[in-house]
Amino acid sequence: MNEQRQWCTENPSLFSNLPEELILHILLRLPVRSLLRFKSVCKSWLSLISDPKFGKSHYDISASPTHRCLTKGNDSEIESIDVDASSLHDDSSVVSLKFPLPPPPREGYVFGPDPPSDVEFVGSCRGFVLVAYPQGDVIVWNPSTGVQRRIVDDLDEMIAMYPTGFGYDKSTDDYLLVIMNVIPEGYYPEDVPDLPTTIRIFSMKTNSWFNQEGTYAQYVDMGCAHLKIGAFLNDTLHWLVTSYETKLHLIIAFDLVQRSFSEIPLPHVLARELENKHWYNLRVMGECLSLCYPGNMDSMAEIWMLKDYKVQSSWAKLFVFSTCNIPRNVIYPICFTKHGELFCSYGSGRLMIVDDKGWQLLDQSTKWPKPHMMFGEERECMLPCGLYRESLLSLTNDFQEASEDDQLTISLVGTSEDDQ
Repeated sequence: MNEQRQWCTENPSLFSNLPEELILHILLRLPVRSLLRFKSVCKSWLSLISDPKFGKSHYDISASPTHRCLTKGNDSEIESIDVDASSLHDDSSVVSLKFPLPPPPREGYVFGPDPPSDVEFVGSCRGFVLVAYPQGDVIVWNPSTGVQRRIVDDLDEMIAMYPTGFGYDKSTDDYLLVIMNVIPEGYYPEDVPDLPTTIRIFSMKTNSWFNQEGTYAQYVDMGCAHLKIGAFLNDTLHWLVTSYETKLHLIIAFDLVQRSFSEIPLPHVLARELENKHWYNLRVMGECLSLCYPGNMDSMAEIWMLKDYKVQSSWAKLFVFSTCNIPRNVIYPICFTKHGELFCSYGSGRLMIVDDKGWQLLDQSTKWPKPHMMFGEERECMLPCGLYRESLLSLTNDFQEASEDDQLTISLVGTSEDDQ
């Protein structure tokens, strides 16, 4: 790639005779990382590739987009891994990125080092990742371009307590942060008043919060942090919850365009009783809603996929894998690669690939998190990671790429629509 960039830079006259329409046609089909390098070819390419309209067109027509996985390597860096790379020895396969903000001061942890989940990847959408810091800062960040927007508001407690999601409303070209107030796990009828589920939404376009009007059924939180993160698919955020009325486990879906709720039933075998329910994870895999169970010493890892959206009969158990020979006997699915392999992590925070031939650890020369210690022994933990698609998209037309000395901060104090 460096040779291509050098060749293009040293021979700009070769492109001067090409029609502009042809140049545009070619550039729109190149990967994001190549386009970022080609900004240095000439001023006209810099202007073209930096144009928000070009970024939108590139996202819409990209034939083979690159998907990457963010993992927290240490206190100041994030590693971005190309999940489809044939080798992690390629310089572009694994890249180190700085956190979008300097990490906040970390308080001491009485039992040992702080777990890596202190900084959470709350969701991703169209190349943007929502990053939540423990002191309450939330940043919408495009890891590909460095564009970021910091939301200064005390959101840490809300994100920790309530189901949260990040998605896109295509009807208004707006990115939304959604927080859903549901009944905490463990509450009983006498503890809970007749209080329906409420929806709080932050609009990146208007820079303000608003409450979604409507009367919704009561749902009970499943109690685990990873189940509070919404899965975004088909313009809709999804969470795994329990119906307060029927006591059945189900998926609730909030359509960001229609601003409406619906329910998606689980497979019959899981709806009444999820064995070890706190281990299940709701994800989007292979463009389908999927329920993932990591397995243990006594049971197989499995993935249930909803092949036809919202059709209960289309649930199918499409992946079953023994974890007996895997360290710690559990795997946490992240995504499928374009080759059909399962890209995942296992309990001590390492990455691995599973296919029909078995499993293999990924290259260990990179800076994966070390196992965390408690009382001298390793603690089981899910590797904190965020899956995103590379894109050139920006949040607003006049937004600038962030630098260490120039970060855009948006204060939400006094901007809520409820106060206007």
